[in-house]
Amino acid sequence: MRTIIAGVLAVGLAVVATGPSDAASKKRYYYYDSYSQKYPYATPRQLRNARAYDQAGQYFEVDSNAFPVGSRGWWEMKRLEEGSRRR
Repeated sequence: MRTIIAGVLAVGLAVVATGPSDAASKKRYYYYDSYSQKYPYATPRQLRNARAYDQAGQYFEVDSNAFPVGSRGWWEMKRLEEGSRRR
């Protein structure tokens, strides 16, 4: 019984001593997001739609409220919405 306890304690001590496990020791990676830089006031939903609109084949919502104000997608959706009102 003593050998089992001693073995478990030895393994536990080895696991604890192998390296630091606190969050401060981990590297944080930051990446440049041009959409967040251009539209700092936009919601995550609006940024996601702006990225998807600019990339071919991506899904985006067809609603001007789903884009940051002044973006290419916002202008296109406003044009489409205005065209549907005139008819």
